[in-house]
Amino acid sequence: MVEGLVRLVFIAVMAMTSAAFVGCATRAPDAVIFDLPVQDPLNDSPAKSLWQSGVLARDNNNLAAASRYFERALSLAPDSSWLYRELAELRLRQGDDAAAEGLARKALRYAPSDPAYQSVLWQLVATSRQRQGNEKGAESARREADMLWSRKAAK
Repeated sequence: MVEGLVRLVFIAVMAMTSAAFVGCATRAPDAVIFDLPVQDPLNDSPAKSLWQSGVLARDNNNLAAASRYFERALSLAPDSSWLYRELAELRLRQGDDAAAEGLARKALRYAPSDPAYQSVLWQLVATSRQRQGNEKGAESARREADMLWSRKAAK
């Protein structure tokens, strides 16, 4: 049930971040659904229950509690791309665009070799940069996202 909620929330976040792609020649669809990657360290960790609590808090618009849960989960699963992505999206919702960019870039460092997932992370970077007024950096991140999305489509 929680994973179903995560999918719905992810769709909503993708709709928000896809706004950064307006005018791009190749764009990811407005909604991309991912399951927690099997190889993510969060799967085999007690941190998974903290993440689930964070998702529920976020879904109830208790962003401060969600942040605490995700941060505690990261202390137990520090190599989880999924948790860094969750925190990046949360920071965007909270208006902390610089932190969102840093967290999205950290998520990329630990991301599985899934071009679609990596594309979504680059979209987060682009949105963060655009909100910070860094148009050149945002465009560069969009190009990276487009290139990855094209690689995914070619498979």
